[in-house]
Amino acid sequence: MNERDTVVGRRMAEARRRKGLSQLQFGDLIGRSESWVSKVETGVIRLDSLNLAQKISTLLGVRLAHLIALDTGASGEEEQPEQRQSLKFMHLVINPRDWEMWSEMKRRWFFGQAAASVMGMLELLGGYPANPRDLGDRLATTLSQQHRLDTETLKGLEQATLGYRQVYRSSSAFSLIGPAYGTLNVLLELAPDAGEHRDRVVSMIGQMAALVGVMLMLDLGDFESSRQYLAVAARAGQHIDDPELLAFALGCRAFHSSYDGDLRAGVGFARGALYLAERGIHPVTHGWLSAVASEMHAACGEDRNCERLLEEADSHLQRDGSARPWLGIGVFNADKVTAYRGGGLMRLGRYAEAQNELLAALGRLDPALRKHRCTAHIDLAEAYVRDRKVDDGAEHALDALQIISDTRHADSLKRVARLFETVRSTRTPTVRRLGEKLIELKAIS
Repeated sequence: MNERDTVVGRRMAEARRRKGLSQLQFGDLIGRSESWVSKVETGVIRLDSLNLAQKISTLLGVRLAHLIALDTGASGEEEQPEQRQSLKFMHLVINPRDWEMWSEMKRRWFFGQAAASVMGMLELLGGYPANPRDLGDRLATTLSQQHRLDTETLKGLEQATLGYRQVYRSSSAFSLIGPAYGTLNVLLELAPDAGEHRDRVVSMIGQMAALVGVMLMLDLGDFESSRQYLAVAARAGQHIDDPELLAFALGCRAFHSSYDGDLRAGVGFARGALYLAERGIHPVTHGWLSAVASEMHAACGEDRNCERLLEEADSHLQRDGSARPWLGIGVFNADKVTAYRGGGLMRLGRYAEAQNELLAALGRLDPALRKHRCTAHIDLAEAYVRDRKVDDGAEHALDALQIISDTRHADSLKRVARLFETVRSTRTPTVRRLGEKLIELKAIS
């Protein structure tokens, strides 16, 4: 066993004694034998069950992170940034059999703690020490090391990273987030030995952290864990001075803030992203950021800014972007700009115009872009309902639910549920079908 297990055992023993419990009494309370308690407390065996660790932390009145030594290095002292390699892999702390994607509590705990591990590795790779010479020495040491990451392996990782970012447009997070997080772990394992490829590896860490953050936010409704992964993506962009990666992370934070109820903060993040974009980024990313900012301004009732930014989005998409890779997630094209325009018009209260734009977008959006089509259906449903065309709105909400039944997109499901509450009193046959489908989907989700 390692020193961390000894720290965990010692902390459990100290907390147990403060409660005045013998090992036998404590074992009875948690359903384990006196012998098991003794072995954990002396570091002979590992406390590797998250469920049990949570039960013990509650029973003994100690923080879970403190009990399982996530706040320390192996020696038991408070951990400094250079010591964080011991947190590199959260599966060393958590028994994988004890982590379930379907358990919201376990999932949130796992991803929240793992984000700290990823950020710790980024700091080791190229943090911001007070003395600039320290940073130069650290980079020189990293670049001089022998590394296992050859060019072909690097290309394979970049293809996998791109593939996961692209497949998000149609895949369920319940299928994708595990492989995406696994790829992030592979990158963390190889990063210390990346040598001259360090910047490319850090970029991929940022890209995958952004993907995990987006899935946690939009698909799983876990805003706290999502914020931490988006912060990792932004930090990666800072470390390698990549304005595109940093701007993309800020664009995701704009959505995070606005969807979490702080619209003005969303506007601020969107403006910051566009400011960074002026340094020169991929035109598709620049166009997407303009569209994101347009949505923020539309929600604030600022129609001129909304329209100006959508025109800029169209203009950016007409530029040639073949010279560099796009770092975004899913897809962004002219059809998506039309969908953004329709959504913006709906938020501005121009419902008839919104309906025309959104119908046009749905007529052109690739059927494979299920999440994009789902958003357009919901925007159109809201435009119809607010224009007092309740049955038309309910029909498009039903179309959205059909997609949600496959993608399990949490934010979209919440939007449909809110829309149903506004129309349920009409009790038309279409609205009743919407209610029945909503209940059915919630029951199996």
